[in-house]
Amino acid sequence: MRIYGLMLENIRSFENECIVFPKKGVTVIHGETGSGKTSILMSISAALFGLQREGKDPFRAFAYPTGKDLLRANASRGRIRLLFEHEGRVYLVEREFKRSSNNVVNVDRNRLEEYIIKEDKLIKVNSLVLGTEELNKRIREILGIKEGAREKPLLFTSVLYAPQFNIHEILSLDSGERGEIIERSLGLYKYKEYKKNSDAVRDIINGKIGELTDKIKELKKKLKDKNKEKLLEEKQRLENRLKELEKTLEEKQKEYDELDKKIKEYRNRLGEIERRIGELQSRIEQARKQEARLRDVRNELAKIALDLGKNVSTSYTELLEELERREREIDEKVRELDDIESKLKDERKEIEKELNEARRKKEDMMMKIGRLQAERESLTRREQELNEQLKNYRDLLDKGMCPLCRQPIPHEHGVKLIDEVKGELEKVRKNMMELNEKEASCNNELKEINGKIHDLKEKLEKIDEKLDKVREDSTRLLQELSSLKSTAEKIKSLVNEASKIEEEISKARGLEEELAGINSEKEKTESEIHELEDKQRKVKKDWDGLIAEKAKAENSIKYIESEIRDIEEEESKLRQLEDEEKFHEWMDTTMDILDKLVDEVKKRISLEMVSEFRRIFYMILNTLLQGQPVEVGIRDDFTIEPKIRIDGRIYTISSLSGGQNIAISLAYRLALNATVRTYSPFLRKTVLILDEPTTGFSQELVKRLSEVLRKIGDLEGQVIVVTHDELLKEIGDCKIMLERDPIKHVSKVREQECDIEEFDKFKKLVEGLLCGSLQVDAVKMEKIEVEPAGFKPEVRLGAGTLQQAKRKSLFDFRDKSKQ
Repeated sequence: MRIYGLMLENIRSFENECIVFPKKGVTVIHGETGSGKTSILMSISAALFGLQREGKDPFRAFAYPTGKDLLRANASRGRIRLLFEHEGRVYLVEREFKRSSNNVVNVDRNRLEEYIIKEDKLIKVNSLVLGTEELNKRIREILGIKEGAREKPLLFTSVLYAPQFNIHEILSLDSGERGEIIERSLGLYKYKEYKKNSDAVRDIINGKIGELTDKIKELKKKLKDKNKEKLLEEKQRLENRLKELEKTLEEKQKEYDELDKKIKEYRNRLGEIERRIGELQSRIEQARKQEARLRDVRNELAKIALDLGKNVSTSYTELLEELERREREIDEKVRELDDIESKLKDERKEIEKELNEARRKKEDMMMKIGRLQAERESLTRREQELNEQLKNYRDLLDKGMCPLCRQPIPHEHGVKLIDEVKGELEKVRKNMMELNEKEASCNNELKEINGKIHDLKEKLEKIDEKLDKVREDSTRLLQELSSLKSTAEKIKSLVNEASKIEEEISKARGLEEELAGINSEKEKTESEIHELEDKQRKVKKDWDGLIAEKAKAENSIKYIESEIRDIEEEESKLRQLEDEEKFHEWMDTTMDILDKLVDEVKKRISLEMVSEFRRIFYMILNTLLQGQPVEVGIRDDFTIEPKIRIDGRIYTISSLSGGQNIAISLAYRLALNATVRTYSPFLRKTVLILDEPTTGFSQELVKRLSEVLRKIGDLEGQVIVVTHDELLKEIGDCKIMLERDPIKHVSKVREQECDIEEFDKFKKLVEGLLCGSLQVDAVKMEKIEVEPAGFKPEVRLGAGTLQQAKRKSLFDFRDKSKQ
C-alpha cells in the first residue's frame, strides 16, 4: 500500500487543505508544535479504518482517533478524502463526520472509488456508496487485513504506522495478541485456518466411514434373505413358453394380415368408386351453379371498369395498365414527402442540439450564481464579525486596555490595532461590491440564455407541426396505393376465376349415364368386403387369447427381472459402498500425512521469517545502539529477551532504560515492517509511517536512525516521517512544512520541497482526484478475484458415480452441518 494524498476539510486545525505524498522515498513532515503534523497521520488512520471507540489512555487518539479527536471545534461537519494505491490499483476513500448532540459520528454514506492504470491512463472501474461498517470491511478486504470491521486496526498501528507516544505498543501487547498480529501480517495465520479446517474435514470423513459401515452391514443382511438362482430357473421356463406363443402368434398374424390386405384392397376400390360417384355428382351440381357465378364475375369486372372511369367494354389488360400508371404517380409523391420529412428531421436535430447546449449553459450559469451567493454570505458574516470586533476594540481602548491581552497600553498602540481591523473590513466590503457586480452580470447572461431557449422551443413546435402534416399526407397516399394494388389483384383473381368456370361448364356433359354404371359396381364390392370381415373377426378372437397369455408370461418375466435387478443393484451398491469406505479410509490417512506436511512447511517458513526478522532487527539495533552493552534475544515466536553485557558476561534482565526501550521498540517495528514487505502476500512494498520516532533520542541516535530510514526509503519503499528534529528532517526526499495561523487556528502547507522526478505532474493529478476537479473516464469491467499467493491444498470428498465431489480449498472449508 502506498499513500498518494489526503484532503482535509474541517479536521482539527485544517479547514481545507490537500497534502500529496510521493510514491517512493522518504517524506518528512515538519513544522512548529500544533501545526497539524500528527493530525495528518490521525486522518490517514481514520480514513482507512473509521472512527474508534473512546478510551482512558490520553495518547490513544494518536493511534485510534474518535470523531471528537478529529472534527474542528467550530465546525458541525468535516470530511476526509484519502487516495492510496495497492497492488496496482488506485482507491479514493471519502468519509464525512457530523456533530450529533455531544458526540461526533461518521455519516453513514461513504464513498469508495476504484481506478486502474492502463496504457498510462487512469480509468475508473468502480464507484460505491457504502455504510460505515461496509466501508471498513471493504478496506480490510482490499488490503488483505483479516480483522473485524469494528476491531481496532492493530495490524496497521503495529506494522505500518508507529503513532506518537505509542512506538512501544507492539511490545506492550500480550504475547498472544502480538503473535496473532505478526502471523496475520506475514500470512502465517493461513496455517492455523488450515489446521482448523483440516480437523473439520477429518471429522466429516470419519463420520462418513461410520455411516458407510452401517450401510454395508444392512445390505449384506438383506441380500442373504433372497434366492437369486430359483428366480433365474422360473425366468427360463417362462421364456421357453413365450417363444412357443410368439411362433403361434406369428402364424395368426400372417393369416390376419392377408385378410386385412384383401379387405383394404376392396375398401380402396370402394373408396375410389365412392370418390368417383361424388365427383360426378359434384360436377353435375357445380355445372348448374357455375353459370350463375360466371355472370356475377363479369358484373364485378364491369363495375370496377366504371369505378376507374372506363367503359364496360374496356379490356382487362387496359384496366391493369391504368392501375399501374396511377401507382407510379403515387409512389413518386410518397418519395417526395419522404425527402421533405428527412430534411425536417435533420433541421429538428440541429435545433435540439442547440437547445441542449443552451440548457447546459443555463445550468452552468445557475451554479456560478449559487457559488457567488455563497461567497457573498461568507463575506457578510466576516463583515459582521469585524464590526463586532471593531466595537469591542473601541470599548476596550476607551478604557485604556489592550484588546488582545487586556493590559493597559498607550493610546497610539490601540489606535493601530483598530486601524488594522478597519483595513480588513474595507477589503471585505470591496470584495462584496465585486461579487455583486459579478452576480448582476451573470443574471443578465442567464436572462439572454432563457430567451434563446424560448425561441428554440417555438422553432421545434413549428417543425413538429410540419412533420405531422407530411406524415399525414404520406399515410393517406400509402392507403390509396394499397387500395389500387388490391383492385389490381382482384381483377386478376376475377379473370382467372371466369376462365376456370368456362372450362368446367364445357366439360360437364353426358355425366348422368356414367354415374348409373358406377353405382352398380359399388353394390358388388360392398358384398365381398362383408364376407372377408367375418373371417378376419374369427382370427382376431384367437389372436387376442394368445396375446393375453403372452402378456401374462411377459409380466411374470418382468417381475422376476425386477427382483433380479434389485438384487444386482444391491450387490453393485455394496461394492461401491465398500470401495467408498476404502477411499475414505485412504483419505483419512492422506489427511494425516498432509497435516504433518503442512506443519513442517509452517515450521520452516516461520523459521525463515524469524531468521530474516532477526537479521534486520539486529542490523537496525546495532546501528541505533552502537557501543552499548545491550543485547536482545529474539525467540522463534518473535518475543524478545533483553540482556546486558557486564565484564564480558551476558545477563538476562527484566527492563532497560527508557531510551534503550524506545530504540528496541523502534527497531522491532522497522524490522517487522521490512519483513512484511518481503514476505507478506498482501503488504509487499507497503508504506512505513513514523510519528515523532526520535522522542527521547540523542543527536547521535537521531543520526543513526536517519541512516536506517534512508536505507528503507531507497528500497522502492514509501516512508512518511513526522518530526521536529532538524537532523532527521534532512533525510527527506520530500519535505512538507506546515504552519498555523495562531489567531484563526488554521493549518496550511507553507511549502513542499520534493527532489523527485516529475513530482509536480504527479501532484497535479493527485490534487485533481482529491478535489474532484479531474474528470476520469468510467468503464465497466468484470470483477477479477485474485487469490492470495501461498500454499493452498485442495481436497475432494466422495467417490464413484453416485456422488460427484466438489473441490474446495482447505483454507476456505466450512462444515455446513455445524452452522
